[in-house]
Amino acid sequence: MNSSDCPLIGRPQRLLLSAILVGLFARAWVIWHGPGYAFAVDELFDTLAWNLVTLHQFTLDGVNPAAHVGPLYPTVLAVFYSIVGHRPEWVPMLHVLFDLGAVWCIYRVGTTLWGSRVGAWTAALVFLYPTYWTFDPRIRSEALLTFLVSLWLWATVLCGRSPSRHRYAFLGITAGLTILCKPVVLVLALFLVGLIWIGTDRLSQKIAYAVVYGATCAVLVLPWSVRNYIMLHHFIPVSAGMGAGLWMGSDPVSRGSWPMAPERERAIWESAGITPLPYAYAMYDVQVDQLLREKALNRISADPVGYVGLTLTRVWDFWIGNSFYLVNEEGELAQGFRKDTAARGWVVASYSLLKRLLFMPGFIVIAIYSVWVHRERWRALLPLYMFPIGLTAGYVPFTVEAGRYALPVLPCLMVLAVALMVHRWDTRSVGSTRLISSPAMSA
Repeated sequence: MNSSDCPLIGRPQRLLLSAILVGLFARAWVIWHGPGYAFAVDELFDTLAWNLVTLHQFTLDGVNPAAHVGPLYPTVLAVFYSIVGHRPEWVPMLHVLFDLGAVWCIYRVGTTLWGSRVGAWTAALVFLYPTYWTFDPRIRSEALLTFLVSLWLWATVLCGRSPSRHRYAFLGITAGLTILCKPVVLVLALFLVGLIWIGTDRLSQKIAYAVVYGATCAVLVLPWSVRNYIMLHHFIPVSAGMGAGLWMGSDPVSRGSWPMAPERERAIWESAGITPLPYAYAMYDVQVDQLLREKALNRISADPVGYVGLTLTRVWDFWIGNSFYLVNEEGELAQGFRKDTAARGWVVASYSLLKRLLFMPGFIVIAIYSVWVHRERWRALLPLYMFPIGLTAGYVPFTVEAGRYALPVLPCLMVLAVALMVHRWDTRSVGSTRLISSPAMSA
């Protein structure tokens, strides 16, 4: 038996291992040599996590309970700190582990749907895609979210391939953990209930699967919701923050999309009457969030058509990215590129331009074409369609958009794109073989 016959050392697996080695080297270089940043959300997560370690409370100030963000990432970070001490500079190493977990899940998704070649190529593409190892060297929840969404996607594919109550329980657990990490995925969790009802199982089985899925998800999420109601006297399913997203998302000037100029952001909070902010993330306090939600709903009800238009523009910003890093204040691309080059270097600026103008639109177009080519398998591939749609539907209406928010479901497009390329390659190879072996060519 040669090496290509062994699934442990076959060609696709060797490709993936090589990509992982290159990706690890790239991440190590960014961790040690990349520029450091200090965003408000980094301080927020770090404070919550360290207070969990030292005070054993989910609080920012040691007195008042907090519900600014989902509790899962601060809890994971607290466990990490309890082992290594308060070393925020080591957090990127934790994120590398999340990246490796996501790669394994995407490999399993591609292998389950199309075979090890598609699984290995897609996983390699995910691990080497620059945004995953250049954007997130700080204390953020996106690396954990990408891993959880990938695990959730794999669980969904397994349920579609061979449904059982145990697999739907696993699906509910992954959904609950992801919701506790990022509450906007509640919309996606509801979308996935539809997968149960379009299956070919008997009605009684579908009802049982839905109950198991919903119950296991609720077991994880509801205790935190009850905690929020008891301590904060407000019904907050997972975290506060919808008010801030609605207020900024309904602002006609900003369009509610990150990034934006600091002056513009300050003007938005000033127009809400909540400045000066005592700290950078004060707009996510429960009381402030309630105020912003009320103000935002009043503004949206006054111009619902305008808000629908803003929401549609943010769909573009969610996937492609807005123009902040592309153009300057006068809307000129060349000057905007020079400004970005001066601020972040020509390599980062060039990649940012290519990502917005070529990479992301290319993935979307190729994935849509792949959907058409593989339309006969639409039922098995439905999770690859529903995850991007569900996450977009959760983020766009209820929060502030940024290009990084599409990263957790970008592997869905990558799987479809790689599957199309492999399909075209195989079709071309078969056609060439038939042409060579035809009687006319033999003669």
